[in-house]
Amino acid sequence: MFPRHTVSGVLYTLVESARNTLNVDPVVFLNSGLVVVGLITSLRSAGNVLYTYAEKTCLSTVHVRAEDPLYDDIVRWMNDHAFQRRNFLSVLAQTTNRSDNDKALIRAPLAHPNSDRLVSYREVEDNSFLELKPFRGSRLFRFKRTWMLFSHAASSPESVPQVDTNPPLKLQCLSLSLAPIKNFLDEVRAYSRKVSVSSITVYRTKPNSRDHIRWSSAASRPSRDISTVILDKQKKQTILRDINEYLHPHTRQWYANHGIPYRRGYLFSGPPGTGKTSLASAIAGVFGLDIYVLSLLDPTMTESQFSRMFSEVPTRCVVLLEDVDAAGLSRGDLGSSEDFSQPGSATGTLANTSVSLSGLLNAIDGVSSQEGRILIMTTNSPQRLDRALIRPGRVDIHIRFELPSQEELRDLFLSLYSDMSQDAGFSLKEQETETARLNELAVQFAGCLPERQYSLAEVQGFLLQYKRQPEEACDNVKSWVEEMEYEK
Repeated sequence: MFPRHTVSGVLYTLVESARNTLNVDPVVFLNSGLVVVGLITSLRSAGNVLYTYAEKTCLSTVHVRAEDPLYDDIVRWMNDHAFQRRNFLSVLAQTTNRSDNDKALIRAPLAHPNSDRLVSYREVEDNSFLELKPFRGSRLFRFKRTWMLFSHAASSPESVPQVDTNPPLKLQCLSLSLAPIKNFLDEVRAYSRKVSVSSITVYRTKPNSRDHIRWSSAASRPSRDISTVILDKQKKQTILRDINEYLHPHTRQWYANHGIPYRRGYLFSGPPGTGKTSLASAIAGVFGLDIYVLSLLDPTMTESQFSRMFSEVPTRCVVLLEDVDAAGLSRGDLGSSEDFSQPGSATGTLANTSVSLSGLLNAIDGVSSQEGRILIMTTNSPQRLDRALIRPGRVDIHIRFELPSQEELRDLFLSLYSDMSQDAGFSLKEQETETARLNELAVQFAGCLPERQYSLAEVQGFLLQYKRQPEEACDNVKSWVEEMEYEK
């Protein structure tokens, strides 16, 4: 430490030097600076006092938690409307990959897909989107003649990579009624439905930094056309008609009038690769529903957390419980009046998980189970499931998926090559000729494959080797069958 008299001497020397050089007394500037700082501090304190008073008297306030789906809808609306028209000095840089990028990539000067010339994709222009998004502070914006304050008390950039980084947000407006904010939230939800009408969102459970399990958006993908799902037409129409009737508002009222819980369950069973999950995804797209995926094999989820997540799904959604037989059933000491001729029991536990069968049954149709949802369970081995799990009321329709027939093999072939004539820019007459040729090739292709022996996934994997060469696929399918037989 310097002696006090030394520090004073240095300060005195600096002041004298500034006075002699600038011909101005620096003490005046120091005093003026102190006055400005004091004035700013006073104004800030007064502003905080006025803001606190206004919150209690004339400010309408709405808080939105990070785990609520409305949170993402509000952030999307703000990014697309309020934030784009203003410049901010403090932003979060985020790289976004969209399906439009692939279309832009196709327009790049690349060799034809069938060409043998290899391309280094570092030389291709990067078409990813770089977005700069505000991530902290408050934003004042106007919505239908009403000024609103959007407060997003986000964390610092260093915390962005953490698991749970979404802070709660707050909406405020100068009003004695919540009606302006309610109108804004209605607009936000309508906008969200509009931009997501051709896509579905897949939600999965995710723990945050405090090991608290919550639903989190895992992916958003284009809706799958039901025609791309290769399945017996009668089975497909059966489930589509049933879900369409179930989702009708009159049906919900009918359930209420008769005191029946408003739930519907389906079991998709069959060998792997036959399209069970694909049908669930297509159903969600047809009826404009999101998918909430739960797994019995999640080692981080307790039974109470599983039940809570099941009860927190929205009233209209698809709950997908995949491979319910994969965990297996532990019989243990059953001691129940149920008929236990089937493997497991309602008191057994699922192997490799802490969720018991009774806990699973309670989550499906217990007191806290959400109404209005569609439950789809998939299994490769329906005979392994306890009868209590698949009884009517829990499973209303059982769709059995089989290895493809000749007709389904033809449908698969046509679904992969039917757009070739459109992409080639053929005239209407040329398209008709090409369609007839593809139908002949489809019959030839299906005739080379034994019926009910290979899964759709296996056959599709072969066809993907000839994405634009249907003739080559037909020429090589026999050798592929021989190779598959040899491997088996």
